[in-house]
Amino acid sequence: MLHNEKGFTLLEIIVALTILAGGILTLVQMFSGSLNQAAQADQYLNGVYLAQQKFSQLEMDNFKSDIMEGVFENHENYRWQLELLPYESSLNNEEARIEIQEVSLRIYWEDGNQEKEVQLVSLKTLGETHTASASALESSSQAASTTPKVPAAPKIENLIPSAAP
Repeated sequence: MLHNEKGFTLLEIIVALTILAGGILTLVQMFSGSLNQAAQADQYLNGVYLAQQKFSQLEMDNFKSDIMEGVFENHENYRWQLELLPYESSLNNEEARIEIQEVSLRIYWEDGNQEKEVQLVSLKTLGETHTASASALESSSQAASTTPKVPAAPKIENLIPSAAP
């Protein structure tokens, strides 16, 4: 004798648990992927930071370094490589002893089985550079800031037609 009982059958429970397990598995995979991407972003951010730091240090020495590659002291898994190349430009002038160079700084690190890199590229001039005194700079900036006087704007009251009495 069958009674009209309300409830779930074993088959319905198994299907519901299967759907729930699939959803939980998808969420765990998404979370794991997000953690992996955050770790990669952290590595790239660290590479850019180290590149900027090394580039500033090399720039202070005017890129006159006998050492063209190395490893960072506190970050042994990051290494750097400097490359100075001639840069073709119409501004290059042998008579004035002006030559433009391309400065390329690459930062490398290992991420699993892959080698990742960040590259900073800039241009610098070879040759003589001349500095100006502060007074020369001030006088040139004052000369550049003198502009012709602009006539005053007309007053609004002159633009409104007067009412006839």
